[in-house]
Amino acid sequence: MKRIILILILLVLLGAGLYFLLRPEPKEPISAPKETTPTSTSVQTYVKENYTAKNDLIIDYKNAKEPHYLAESIGLYMEYLVEVNDSKTFQEQVNLLEKNFITKDHFIKWEATDSTTTNAIVDDFRITEALYQASEKFDYKAYKTLADKLLANTKKYSADQGIPVDFYDFVHQKKADTLHLSYLNIQAMQQINYRDKAYLPIQTVNAEPFFTEVFQNGQFHYADANEVNMIDQMLIALAYYDENGDIEPNFDNFLQTELASKGKIYARYQRETKKPSTENESTAVYAFLTQYFNKTNQAKNGKITKELLEKMDTSNPETTHFFDYINKEITLKK
Repeated sequence: MKRIILILILLVLLGAGLYFLLRPEPKEPISAPKETTPTSTSVQTYVKENYTAKNDLIIDYKNAKEPHYLAESIGLYMEYLVEVNDSKTFQEQVNLLEKNFITKDHFIKWEATDSTTTNAIVDDFRITEALYQASEKFDYKAYKTLADKLLANTKKYSADQGIPVDFYDFVHQKKADTLHLSYLNIQAMQQINYRDKAYLPIQTVNAEPFFTEVFQNGQFHYADANEVNMIDQMLIALAYYDENGDIEPNFDNFLQTELASKGKIYARYQRETKKPSTENESTAVYAFLTQYFNKTNQAKNGKITKELLEKMDTSNPETTHFFDYINKEITLKK
């Protein structure tokens, strides 16, 4: 009898042990930040009607035959939503981000497809910076926790000897050997304490008057030997100022001279002749120019480029890329 009782006790204990080993992990209750009152809602309505697909993801163009769902787009929209104090829509975008872009190992896919196996540090930085800002603005620590996890991966894997690189292939476990300087985001990097070495490329790059765009194997290279893209140039100029606390004089002088003589800045220039290689102007260029002049306390030029930005036609979502549309709206809200 004693043996039977002992066996029963052992079976009970074994069953209890198996229960604790195999039971599902308790999940934290789903929560969201306290709902805020947005300072503006017109853009959110426009995005929903014109740039949102049936899967609720942002598309590059309305009615695109082959739409792209980009981490770039969701990151920029998150940036805008923080700017206008819209915690509800921001949380909706975070839900979509976690469902469609973030892998189980906390990498951010640059595009929401099953075949995408890489991140892009420009998206990682933009998205995490928006999460950090939202964590403070909406008093919601879960955003910072998520950003820390995501950016820790970027810092560890999308880097070569401590210097950031463009991307990491998290399936094939290979990293790029290039860094496009326009991908850097100083505020995001400071949040996760990148070491001093990580900032060396943006600290030491020169402009004559255009910046070299790529850092590879300890040297600077042109993205294109013949032509410069002013979107890239402006993003580098912004990162340069954020890190060094001063303008790059050659590039800044080019901007001021061009604006004074022509009253506009073109989308692309010939690297050698310094002349425009196209008559096209760019909404995003004017957005970044306005941010740059305002940040560097050049109010007069900032006013000129803001007026130029306001004149740029972004009213047709079938021909206006979301990147141009939302960067205009972000800048006009800053």
